[in-house]
Formats: sequence, structure tokens, C-alpha cells
Amino acid sequence: MYERISNERSYNYGKTFINQLFNKKMENLNASPKLTFGEAVKACFKKYATFKGRARRSEYWWFWVITMIPSCLLSALTNWKMGVATSLQAQAYEAAFDQTKYDALMKQAESCDAIFFPCAIILGIVMLALLLPSLAVAVRRLHDIGKSGKIILLCLIPLVNFVIAILLFVWALKDSDPKENQYGPSPKYSAEA
Repeated sequence: MYERISNERSYNYGKTFINQLFNKKMENLNASPKLTFGEAVKACFKKYATFKGRARRSEYWWFWVITMIPSCLLSALTNWKMGVATSLQAQAYEAAFDQTKYDALMKQAESCDAIFFPCAIILGIVMLALLLPSLAVAVRRLHDIGKSGKIILLCLIPLVNFVIAILLFVWALKDSDPKENQYGPSPKYSAEA
């Protein structure tokens, strides 16, 4: 019984210590509720090419999810159809001496190409349409944690871009700066009146 009481005391003491340590700088601040999926996507498209200001963590990650879903689905469909067409063409070349089999396989490969090219074009259009808002929300997210948006340009440098991408991922996981910074007021925390 003594062990259980002492464990509860040490747990409560640790919990109190952690609360005091992390809540000290946010004593007079209230966190607004997290953005829902719809609110975050709406906010990103509303600020389609706005690189000024700050973006909350939920806004960034929900928009990241909404951009990855169509991109991954269209990429998978495009790659699958391209693989099927390539496989059929290889089989057709192996069967080059049998004209009927060759013609049938090439016709199937052409039907796969008929699906592949529109999917590839749609994928390109979707990626171009989502490029600007994705960059804008990433820059605003960096502003939210007090970093310059110009850091994203470092991703253009070969061999360094992998390290920068990891840093950007870690920074995107960080919580908002609770107070106003050079990029504007915190979208998450507001001072108590």
C-alpha cells in the first residue's frame, strides 16, 4: 500500500512539474479549437496564393492530406496502366511471329494507353493546381513557428534537399508560437481579456 501511495505522489508531482514547466509561457493564452477538415481545406483555398501570415498545424496537415489523396490515386492508376501496357507490349513482341496474337496484344496495350494518357494529363493538371496553395500553406506554417518561408527554397539544392525535407517535416509537427511574431498574431492562441 505504501508503494502505491508513493507512486501516486511521484506521478502527481511529475505531472504538476511538467504542467508548470510547459504552461508557464502560456498562462494568459487560450487555444482556439482545432480546425476541422472542411475548415482547413476551405481556409487554404481561400488563401490560395497568400504567403503572408500564419497557418495552424491542423490547417497544414489537413491540406496535406487532401492534396496527397488525389495525387496518390492518380499516380497509382497511371503507373498501373503504364505497367500493364508495357507488359502487353513485351508479350506482343515475344509473339511477333504469330500475327493474330501480336495484333490482339497490341490492341489491348493501345486500350491501356487510351486510359494512361488522360490519367497522366489529369495528374499533371491536379499537381499544377495544387502546387501554389501547397507552397503557400507550407510558408505560412513555417511563419507560424517563427521560421522564414525562404527555407523552402533550400529544397531546390541537390543533396541538401533531403535534409531540408526532414527539417521541414519536424518543424511542421511543432506547435504554434503562442505569441505574436514578425509574421502576425497567432492563429491558435489568443490573449485573455
